[in-house]
Amino acid sequence: MEMIAACGLVCTTCPAYVAGRMTDRALQEKTAAEWSAGYGIQVKPEDVVCDGCQSAGPRLFSHCAVCDVRACAHDKGYATCAECGEYNECKSINGFFGFCPEAKPTLDSLRAK
Repeated sequence: MEMIAACGLVCTTCPAYVAGRMTDRALQEKTAAEWSAGYGIQVKPEDVVCDGCQSAGPRLFSHCAVCDVRACAHDKGYATCAECGEYNECKSINGFFGFCPEAKPTLDSLRAK
């Protein structure tokens, strides 16, 4: 079953989710190296484990645990930002789309339903 993050990313295809489910050390190492280089942050292989945005934790990727978009949606009682009346004007989610443009079509599709 597909799990959509508050921001529109598909958790169930995320390497942190997959690595956590499969206990795949090679995927954790590969993803940590890619994300460290790509985002200019230090990601350790053991950080690449997540049960998805909709889970209550405790296994969330370090950024997901402090994500403003996730916190806002969940504080408002929404599973995703697609449910929010401020979606089109929201600086947080629209700023996020600048980093991850692939998330926008997912949320737009949910809004259309």
